[in-house]
Amino acid sequence: MPAGITGLDFYERGLLLKKVQIFDMALKEFRQATTDPQQAGKAFAQMAVCLKTLGRNDEAVSAFRQALETGSFSSIERVHIQYLLAQTLDSLGREFEALVVYRRIRREHPNFQDVDARIRDLSSGKLTSPRPMTARPKGDVVRLWQQLKPQLASVLTQTWQRLAQYTNMPETDERNLLETTAERCDSLGPDRSVPAQERERDRRRQGRIAVQMLSQFSSKTSIVAGEGELRDLSPSGCRITSPVRVPLGAAVECWIYPHDGNPFAVDEARVRWTGHREFGLLFTKVRGGVHRQITDMCRKMAPL
Repeated sequence: MPAGITGLDFYERGLLLKKVQIFDMALKEFRQATTDPQQAGKAFAQMAVCLKTLGRNDEAVSAFRQALETGSFSSIERVHIQYLLAQTLDSLGREFEALVVYRRIRREHPNFQDVDARIRDLSSGKLTSPRPMTARPKGDVVRLWQQLKPQLASVLTQTWQRLAQYTNMPETDERNLLETTAERCDSLGPDRSVPAQERERDRRRQGRIAVQMLSQFSSKTSIVAGEGELRDLSPSGCRITSPVRVPLGAAVECWIYPHDGNPFAVDEARVRWTGHREFGLLFTKVRGGVHRQITDMCRKMAPL
């Protein structure tokens, strides 16, 4: 920072330039202001607004996240920044990430603006504003799933037949297994993963059913969030394939999107094991109604 010029000076000059809509120069001033810890949070937020106005939305997302990481905002200020972040993610076609942020807003500040409506529209696949096809990322799981769903039907049938050896466990045994496996997960160190043989043994013991559904997950303590394809499901856990890396032992909230019916949430699940582009979740906090829904789903989808 140049001698004699404070972070506040840069920040106020940036505000003046932003007010007269000279956004490129305002960005330079705000960027200088971010080197001052006292101004960094609001300077990053202002940078994000300028970048969003200039149509540089990917950079705006990064700036919004940097602003939130400073932790220098009041509760209501933080919610407003999260809302702008979610809007920007939505405009980029990154709908699952936007859903994660909107749901965090709802937890922190229920009934904030139109968050409930946005969550409902995004969860049902409706978009609040039209977007050109080029704005959607190639890895858009929702669109890809809609295209592949007819072709995957026969594959699912064959997969279920191959898994005919799996059997459902009584509900009481399932709960005992859940508690026992949770204790074993706690005993693992941070750098250990469960061997493949043990993963396969856990799958057989829990009677998981082969499925292919959309899923979304996010941690409550750090910014780990993403989407994936739920492959194996039982009342006590599931396997998810995703390019997002999640740490072993992390606690996440998991949303499941069945082919028919409304999505539902597992309040807390523990990352039991990790592999190449996949990981296993052990359900550790499930509401009674959701547990019954998963149990019924597994029973209906189990091979005869």
